[in-house]
Amino acid sequence: MARWLLNILIISSLHLISLSSQQETRFVYENFLDQEDLYLDASAKVVPSGLLQLTNTSMNQIGHAFYKKPVELSSSKPLSFSTHFVCALVPKKGHEGGHGIAFLVSPSRDFSHAEATSYLGAFNASALESSPSSHVLAVELDTIWNPEFNDVINNHVGIDVNSPVSVGVASASYYSDMKGKNESINLLSGKPIQVWVDYEGTVINVAIAPLKVQKPSRSLLSQHINLTEVFRNSSRLFVGFSAATGAAVSDQYIVGWSFSTDRGSLQRLDISRLVEVPHSSAPHKKLPIILLVCLSFVVLSLLA
Repeated sequence: MARWLLNILIISSLHLISLSSQQETRFVYENFLDQEDLYLDASAKVVPSGLLQLTNTSMNQIGHAFYKKPVELSSSKPLSFSTHFVCALVPKKGHEGGHGIAFLVSPSRDFSHAEATSYLGAFNASALESSPSSHVLAVELDTIWNPEFNDVINNHVGIDVNSPVSVGVASASYYSDMKGKNESINLLSGKPIQVWVDYEGTVINVAIAPLKVQKPSRSLLSQHINLTEVFRNSSRLFVGFSAATGAAVSDQYIVGWSFSTDRGSLQRLDISRLVEVPHSSAPHKKLPIILLVCLSFVVLSLLA
C-alpha cells in the first residue's frame, strides 16, 4: 500500500514539474506605476504620470526595462509569444530626433556591454560579426539611417538577431485595411505608435499602426527565424525594451505593454486607459538686448 502511494506521489510530482515548465507567461501594463515586476537600469524610469521613460533628451543616453520574471523554455513545447505595446518618440525642439527603441528577447538582462547611438542600447561594435556570445532578438524602431546595418531609410522598422545588422527591414508604415494600401508613419511625430510582434513556429511577424487604428491584417515584416537555435543553450528568456540617444535625442516612452506566450490569450490594451504622452515644449526665446533697450526708451517716452 505504501509503495503504491509513493508511486502516485512521484507521478503527480513529475506531472506538476512538467506543467510548471510549460507555464504560460502573461501580463499587461496600461501604466507602469506598479514597478514591482519591472527591472530598470541606466536612464530608464517611471515618471509620475505612469509612463515608462527609457531615455530623456540628454545626449548619449541608454535605458533598459525588462519584465523581471523570465519566460521558462521547455523542450516539449516550442517557443511562441505575442506582444502588443504602445511607444512614443518625442524629439527635442530644434534638435534631430533619435535614435530609437527596440523590443528585446534575451537570456540575460545585463546589457552593460551595449552602446548608445545607433546600437540602441542593445548591441556594440563587436557584435557586427553576429557573435554568438551575445544572443538577442531585437525588433527596432529606428530613426537614423545606417547603411552598414542594412537600413533602407532613416525612418524604419527592423528585425535584428545577435547584431545591429538587420535580417529584415522596412520603411515605417502600416497596411490600411480601409484604404487597401500602405500608409507611412513618422516615428518621430511624438504621437503614440502601436507595435505588434508575434512569433510562432519559425516565423516572426511585426506590424505597426497609429494609436486608434486596429491591428492591420497584413504584417509590415515577416521573417523566418528559428529562435530555438538562436537560444539553444538557454533555459529561460527575458523580454523588455532598450533605447538610446546620441547627438540625436528624444524622450522615448513605453506607454502600455501586453505580453503572452500563448497568442490566443494576449490581452488587448485598452487604448482609452493609456496615459497621454507629453509634447516637447518649445524653448523660451530671449529677447535681443537691442530690442529691450528700444522698448525701454519707448516706455520712458510715454511716461515723460
